[in-house]
Amino acid sequence: MAKAPRSLVLGTAGHIDHGKTTLVRALTGTDTDRLPEEKRRGITIELGFAPWAIKSGLEASIVDVPGHENFVRTMVAGAGGIDAVILVVSAEDGVMPQTREHINVCRLLGVKHGVVALSKVDRMEGDEEAIELAADDVREALAGTIFETAPIIACSSHTKEGLDTLRSAIVKLIEHIPRRGTKGDPILPLDRVFSIRGHGTVVTGTLQRGVVDVGKETPLRLEPVGEGRSPQQLRTRAAQVRGDAQDRIGAGSRIALNLGGVETKDLSRGDVLTAGDAVSRQTVFHAWLQHLPTHGAPWKSGSALQVCVGTAYTNGKLDPLYVEPREGEAADTAGEDVCIDSGREGLVRFRLESPLPLWRGARVVVRAFSDPSENFQGRTIGGGVVLDPEPSAGRGQRPRWIALGRALHGDDPRAQLSALVQDAGLLGIDEATLARRTGMDDVRAAIDPLLKGKKPYAARIGQDRYVEDSAIRMLIDRAISTVDKFHGAQPLKTGMPRPALEAALGKRVATDVAAAAIDRAIERGALRGVDETGTLARPGKGLAAGGELPPRMKDVLDLYEAAQNKPPTLKEVAESLELAAAEVLELVSGLQRTGRLIRVTADLSFSKQSHESLLAGVREHLESAGTIDVQALKAMTGLSRKFVVPLMEHFDQLQITVRRGNDRIRGPRA
Repeated sequence: MAKAPRSLVLGTAGHIDHGKTTLVRALTGTDTDRLPEEKRRGITIELGFAPWAIKSGLEASIVDVPGHENFVRTMVAGAGGIDAVILVVSAEDGVMPQTREHINVCRLLGVKHGVVALSKVDRMEGDEEAIELAADDVREALAGTIFETAPIIACSSHTKEGLDTLRSAIVKLIEHIPRRGTKGDPILPLDRVFSIRGHGTVVTGTLQRGVVDVGKETPLRLEPVGEGRSPQQLRTRAAQVRGDAQDRIGAGSRIALNLGGVETKDLSRGDVLTAGDAVSRQTVFHAWLQHLPTHGAPWKSGSALQVCVGTAYTNGKLDPLYVEPREGEAADTAGEDVCIDSGREGLVRFRLESPLPLWRGARVVVRAFSDPSENFQGRTIGGGVVLDPEPSAGRGQRPRWIALGRALHGDDPRAQLSALVQDAGLLGIDEATLARRTGMDDVRAAIDPLLKGKKPYAARIGQDRYVEDSAIRMLIDRAISTVDKFHGAQPLKTGMPRPALEAALGKRVATDVAAAAIDRAIERGALRGVDETGTLARPGKGLAAGGELPPRMKDVLDLYEAAQNKPPTLKEVAESLELAAAEVLELVSGLQRTGRLIRVTADLSFSKQSHESLLAGVREHLESAGTIDVQALKAMTGLSRKFVVPLMEHFDQLQITVRRGNDRIRGPRA
């Protein structure tokens, strides 16, 4: 089988009218200015895309982004997911304000590879010295950026001068770019939505991770931006990469999907197509951000910013939690009155005006709002990466958020998993949530070492939930202590009902975690089941079916056994033994739970032996007579009708008898 060609995404960046679109057309033969307004004004307003077969086995999609200040937000949407950037700088004008902003956006989006196209050199009229001076000026302006050591290729889209050299530089650059992995759930932020006659709805985007398999039965799920919209399953009819139909497409490709069952009005730029649990809609998330040097006032609690994630954006407020200390500074882990000055970085909590689709590792760019006093329409002032797409809520959580955020910012997968398990406490945390909040493809393999050894860090609950092992041990001790207290307060009861014990272990304890702790206590022999209903007792405590009875309870049982078929009422027991009514009820209930008394009604119980004798008598009567009625049972027991009628109904419930009119016939268990 022929090896699939290398596929990647290149982006353009640069100031308006520096020749980005013209250069793309010269390299690829595709005009990315497709809108009438773009043609009329001579600038790129929307994202443009061009396929480029660079050489055999190497194909690229070029994303041509707007350079005008008013369209930088669109540029952010296009820059997400690119592998390398062609920075276009006019030899006439040099590095301009939007050039710098584009460079900052690329840096904040994690772009590490680039080449500089020094465009419009034809206008220098062959003055090599002027071209060389322009290149030196650009090199000086790019110091300290990701393009600091990038090759600068003088070229002209009109005369074709330098284009072959530019192609060679791009090919050499690509050789150093690692291939994207295809593991994990697919994540496709949408940057265009349109309709094609005869085909219907089409969306495009750069596949951030995973694989889109058209033939797979599992549908893609739409995670939408904004209020009033809900996730929905979508059917993929067909897929294309650079105009060629493909059934299976890996991460790093510009992809167009023909979707069934949905109209263009139901989709929007910023929506995300995905599968699995990696992406979720949130209005609160934690991120690690860099505040660009010389860009604005310090970030304080409540700072209002525009937030761009993937191809989506909304307004939000930022709450600094932690500032990464410089050398010699002490780390502030309290998180009180934190400010992040320009040039610093740290952990922040975002609160968004409307929900965005978020995932761990998604790049974030933040922009300031327009400020007439400074004569700008908004500018990029910082950015970073989503650390936790679904952090916990609540008051007084800042130290907890800081501890977890610092762990998630690190590179150690085990430390990240340990921190999340610890943060979950006795609520536990499942594998899907761990994967979503760490971005790991195989959580089970990564967490497995934490479950082993003499002193494991974590314990697996059920199939896929985890809790700290020390927390489980603490919960076992709490369960034992709770049952001990129960015995002290209720010495005449068989034990504590299991549901009551689970509830008593605490409100912030998941049901399955409480159940697991109790099961472990039973396995250790610290607790024992005393009946079929799950009643629990400590060894040697509580009433057991065959255990020794307390003196007063034995006195009550003696009364019932002596009475045989004519048991006393609760009132008669109280009078005979000079006990309070409540105490009699407690003693009788304990005897019923241990099976020594058989309850018929609230006021009528028989000793086990008497009950068995009655059952034998009824069975014998049915065997000989075929039926039994109230009168026959009165004659057999000597009881009044007041007690015989409920006794007959009791035999019906036991399926010893079945009522037919005023008589009873043999039941299934006769």
